Amino acid sequence: MKQGILSLLIFAFSGCAFLSKEPGRPPKIDGVPVPDSKRMIYIQNVRNNTYSPGMHTRLTQMIMEEIDRRGRFITTREKTLAKYRLYAEIVHYQQVGDLMDLADRQITSELFVVTRVEIIEAETGNKIPMERSEIPGRVHFSTQIGFRESELEAQNRLLRVMALRIAEESERAWYYSLSGNLN
Repeated sequence: MKQGILSLLIFAFSGCAFLSKEPGRPPKIDGVPVPDSKRMIYIQNVRNNTYSPGMHTRLTQMIMEEIDRRGRFITTREKTLAKYRLYAEIVHYQQVGDLMDLADRQITSELFVVTRVEIIEAETGNKIPMERSEIPGRVHFSTQIGFRESELEAQNRLLRVMALRIAEESERAWYYSLSGNLN
């Protein structure tokens, strides 16, 4: 028991990257790690052009968390330090009733969101080409049957998936722009 606690304390105070929030392994191009100066990204607050309030602030936070978790970019809140800037905008939000009861009340619903995303190189202002500039997301939910959840809970689930897709698409476009490999 004492050895377990001792080894845990040694691990905690050894300054390991896990506890000091150091970015994950940097990606490599031809075996050479990408320098930190080329990994700095500023994430602009997501714009919301829909009637659903608050989604943009939650999506911004989730994108930041996902990019930090993945560790390929280094996020900064100082716009002038960033080599790249990520801009996103929620352009479509729709809730549609899928399954209706005999009184025409919704039993299950579907949420559909489209987010427009672009990465811009800070120094030149050039857009980095992405596979797709609009990223869709869809989720089904019900307040009455099966796994019950509210619209807000379904939105959060949808936004987590959207943040993952945005981070993945952004990293892929960024990496291909650096490596010149378009496979």
